[in-house]
Amino acid sequence: MGPWAALVVEGYIVERTKPYLVTFVLTLAGLFFTSACQQQSGNPDILDSRTELPGLTLYIKNGQPVSSLDLVAGQDYVFDRITLEVENRDIKNSQGALDWLRKQSSFRVLNWEGVREARAYWRNFKDTRPAADIFAHVFEGAAWMTEPNALVLSVLDDQGSPLGAPLHLSNQDFLNHLKQWDFDMIKSEFRYEDFAQHKDRNSAKVKRAVGKIVFVLQTNPSKRFHIPPEAKSLRVAWDKSPEEAYLFPVRFIASPLPYGLQIEARIAPEKDLYMPGEKIRATFRLLNGRGGALQLSEWSKNGVTRLIAHLDGPRHDPTFYHEEWLNDFTGNRFAYHLRSPALGLVQDGQTITKPLEKPPLDPDGSSMTVEFHIPADLPERSYGTFEIRATTGRNYGGQFIEATFHAPIQVGKREKTAFEGFGCNACHVPGTEMELGLLIPPMVGRERLSVDNLQECVMCHDNSRGGSRRLDKYLHLIHMNRDNFPADKNNCKVCHITVASIKKVSLEVCSTCHETIHADDPVRYTDNECQNCHTDYSSGHIVPGPA
Repeated sequence: MGPWAALVVEGYIVERTKPYLVTFVLTLAGLFFTSACQQQSGNPDILDSRTELPGLTLYIKNGQPVSSLDLVAGQDYVFDRITLEVENRDIKNSQGALDWLRKQSSFRVLNWEGVREARAYWRNFKDTRPAADIFAHVFEGAAWMTEPNALVLSVLDDQGSPLGAPLHLSNQDFLNHLKQWDFDMIKSEFRYEDFAQHKDRNSAKVKRAVGKIVFVLQTNPSKRFHIPPEAKSLRVAWDKSPEEAYLFPVRFIASPLPYGLQIEARIAPEKDLYMPGEKIRATFRLLNGRGGALQLSEWSKNGVTRLIAHLDGPRHDPTFYHEEWLNDFTGNRFAYHLRSPALGLVQDGQTITKPLEKPPLDPDGSSMTVEFHIPADLPERSYGTFEIRATTGRNYGGQFIEATFHAPIQVGKREKTAFEGFGCNACHVPGTEMELGLLIPPMVGRERLSVDNLQECVMCHDNSRGGSRRLDKYLHLIHMNRDNFPADKNNCKVCHITVASIKKVSLEVCSTCHETIHADDPVRYTDNECQNCHTDYSSGHIVPGPA
């Protein structure tokens, strides 16, 4: 590869030395096409048939559109997400929440026949801040939760008259047509949030009833809509309540910039093998969809929202080491994070955090350079494949877009290491309704989630930030609280099909089901110490050894 290591468009890696891959990647995303595009105007900032159509995000809350649309006159658009949500923060209990959802919210037009409270459970993490805890009463079984939905969208002039033919969309035109939810998987719930104390529902600062229907990632790009210069609003009509249309005001961007987002990185020194104690400098820059530079120092103009870079690993134990540079431009938060409990790199049991006054931009503001550190005392068992990763986002002209970068590096040894195998594919078979990418839409980009890439998920859903995003905890919560999980929930061998994975005991994960485990024991055990007592794995479930 050349000096710029890799380019990622919407979550797909593309080597710059192989430009033909760009076409291949965007074709997989379902948004690159040549024959179906209409002829565009002479405006050089309007995306044409050679590039990706910008995807818009529409948000309708409690029957009202949220915000106006800042668009480019003469541009064609598709949709990334359309969310219909209801919420009430004045509800005291789950029964009141269900009554409000069924009888008073804008979702009262839905068919609630068969609804029931399926479960109530904690989504908390022992060592995280209480504000991140959630206790949820989940309502399931309502007929509307499996019924299709459709929308009719019309572009209107200043008299409210349609400009052109309306656009008809249904859930079948979107990636999540089987499960009409977002990655948070909310259908209808009563939630306790923002706690002052762990597992104390009385200390919750937020209690809310919430319901959602979400259309995620349009997969039929032939259904696009055109915004002529005469457009004043976008009218959205839902088939469940067609008489209550939602009007989004349209405003035009005076001096439009090109849409799209790409991320490039240069790693120095560029080596086949790094050793403990070495430092690595990574320089990142962002580009729009046409390959033009996005000035990081001009984020308020070009819509760049964040740029987060981190080093994680090793791949076979990805929560062992986490080093991160956080740059949240819109939130004005900049910080350096470091966590590795096994090496003593923690602060008050949490991630070491050093706030920064400003982002570490290069002098001209066009790029960001950060320094990563391979621990000098890294034990040999942790030698192997680490990863340098970065995520970025852009909110511009109605388009919320994400891009990611990741580059594996070898530390301590040239032999690449792999994450241990699990039995996920036994249920989540590609090409079926249980394919993970059809059940849970991606948080970043358009690439479908895959159970074959769990190690990539763990690189972000790790044990940093107090474990508030640990993937292992999420996975156990999801499966243990699903009535349709087909296997015995106390048989670890269903998912943990290798010796290495079933012996990877975690007190945090065990507490997903065994909430009071070691609750009265003053000793704070580490995961490695579990095997001092829990030695019998023959039954598929962890049991104590002899006293």
